[in-house]
Amino acid sequence: MGKNLAFADLLIDESDNNYGPLVSTSTSTSESPKERKIELIFQRGIPEAVWDDVNIGPTRNQFPTKKVLLPYGALVFADVCEPAKNTKMYRVISWEILKNPKEEAIVAAKEGLVDGVSCSVYLKARGDEFYKLNPGMKGKESKKIIKSTENNKNNNNNNNDTKKSDQIEDQFSHGTNKAKGMRATIFASWLIETYGRHKLATDKGVLDVAGGKGKLSIQLALQGKIQSTIIDPLVRKHGEKLDPIGAKRIRKAQAPHPTLLSKEFNQTTFLSECENLIKESSILVGLHPDEPTEDILDIALKYDKNCAIVPCCVFPCFFPLRTLADGRFVRTYDEFLEYLLLKDDRLRKHTLPFQGRNTVIYLHE
Repeated sequence: MGKNLAFADLLIDESDNNYGPLVSTSTSTSESPKERKIELIFQRGIPEAVWDDVNIGPTRNQFPTKKVLLPYGALVFADVCEPAKNTKMYRVISWEILKNPKEEAIVAAKEGLVDGVSCSVYLKARGDEFYKLNPGMKGKESKKIIKSTENNKNNNNNNNDTKKSDQIEDQFSHGTNKAKGMRATIFASWLIETYGRHKLATDKGVLDVAGGKGKLSIQLALQGKIQSTIIDPLVRKHGEKLDPIGAKRIRKAQAPHPTLLSKEFNQTTFLSECENLIKESSILVGLHPDEPTEDILDIALKYDKNCAIVPCCVFPCFFPLRTLADGRFVRTYDEFLEYLLLKDDRLRKHTLPFQGRNTVIYLHE
């Protein structure tokens, strides 16, 4: 339930009679004689079709359909009406986020005039913004981290526990740098074998979405001298160039250096700003691209582009309205693969020879 519901202790200010009681989730406000405390539950995932039925106000106040629309640690302002007789349910007429720790952290972590953010600066700023709104949490969180670290050290001394942790890593994480490098090598080889070097290198080359540090693009350059553009919102410390080792390998092979573009890949801002880049690319690819997985496929189908994605995380809380043909909600990895394949009859799948999530869904015209 906690994945689809958000709980908050609220202070109601009954002094404003024009718009009804005004509610704030601020934990730093002390209770005054004109305020009383209640509990509120936000339920995520209400479809657009029933928004009017639940009377939740204009577009800016629509009920959150994704987890990210009601961010953890935010300061929320809500307009609620009193419950009916014999009930304790307060109806939220409209609501608005006053302060969003995530958005303010992104602004603090911006790198110059580019759209990307520094990963380390963002994480620190996100924590600082959260503690500003929740000052009572600072000591508790650090104690939890210390305790968790101590438990991990004790577990590492036990061979059986180590084996269990390895199994968990294989099942749920992207793995070590060595594993990521091996996956990139295998996927690059498969792309060249399937589509051909000449086809991949046409126009502006490969669009490597959520490419991170560029492991896949490096392999495409080394194995096939193929130009690529890495799309990733995180700005790496090396700026517009790859890390020194990767750049040196590319120079030695006399291969084209990948272009880095620090932007979030989506069907809104990226599509409006970089539509020509999509049209001029030879193929859209994503190796464990996480959240933009479906966007890669949708944009490729929209522009009739070849594409190849290796899905990993499902993120059912971020995308609660995904459903299969029989009405089932997409919650598991297998259901996610089925959901993606149903988008077009031309889509095929293939299993790559590496550990972890290794199914590639692709379009080859």
